[in-house]
Amino acid sequence: MSKDRKEADLYSRRNFITAVTLLVSTITAQSASAGIDVSGLRTDGGGGNPTLKEQLKAYDGSAASRANQLKEITSSTTSSQPSLAASNRPSLDVEEQGTIASWAYRAAPGLTPRLTRTGPLGNLFRYDDQVVAPSNLQQRSLSITFEFPSDWLQLDKFLGGITYVDQRNGDRLYVLRTKLPDGERLATINKKFMGSSIFDPQGVIVKSQGVEVDEYKVTSSKVLTECPNDMCATRRRFQIKYYTVTGNGLRVERRALVDAYEVTPTGDVYMMMTSINAVKFEAGGIERDTAEAIVNSFRINIECLWL
Repeated sequence: MSKDRKEADLYSRRNFITAVTLLVSTITAQSASAGIDVSGLRTDGGGGNPTLKEQLKAYDGSAASRANQLKEITSSTTSSQPSLAASNRPSLDVEEQGTIASWAYRAAPGLTPRLTRTGPLGNLFRYDDQVVAPSNLQQRSLSITFEFPSDWLQLDKFLGGITYVDQRNGDRLYVLRTKLPDGERLATINKKFMGSSIFDPQGVIVKSQGVEVDEYKVTSSKVLTECPNDMCATRRRFQIKYYTVTGNGLRVERRALVDAYEVTPTGDVYMMMTSINAVKFEAGGIERDTAEAIVNSFRINIECLWL
């Protein structure tokens, strides 16, 4: 083979290896950045901000930034995670619940919750599970159920909490737990309490999102079911307006709906929170309908406490 032919063959092989390397790099980069579609998200100061997009991509559990975020959550919530209980207590127990919102921990985090397809097109999941009951009750756990879109992604599974995200737009649901101050009742407590409990800097919402909550306001509340004789669970709905802040100072406005149940006589409150972009919430449509349907479907079995 001539010298010119050898050099030509070597040049072709080098080009092929280079092309394959570039292709693999491209696929890897696309896989690592696959996440929530934020192309249409509006923020104070303009839309389509690159910093905001990168921040939201970290929410869906992909990329190294999400892994680092979860490590931080783990270390910060170690003291409040379930621990092994005594033989006559739930399989998992939690420390004394404070007035800062935490996860409503799953009673059996090692088991998969029951998900049943429902809805007219089978596009919803009915979620049935057990969460850890207050430590001063006889019950090992409390039953909860709710419905949500079947294509939403579960997050932070290994932490024992319950949270799902719509990867297309960042809408979320959380199942949370807090405790009323001594002497207070859910039906009569100032609505501001719910905002301060959920958005406390040490609470799981702020820590799990990994962003600063700049401002919040509980804009309305309504008692849906009141039980003055404590023979059922008082249920109250709250609507909250809040802002998150990006690394370059842009404020993203969101809306939250919270349905809360009071567990008496302990003063513990179990709640479902949904969160969506403020623009989509105010415009109405499918995203708001979905958020409202999720909180509407939330149930917790309190009746067993009086049997």
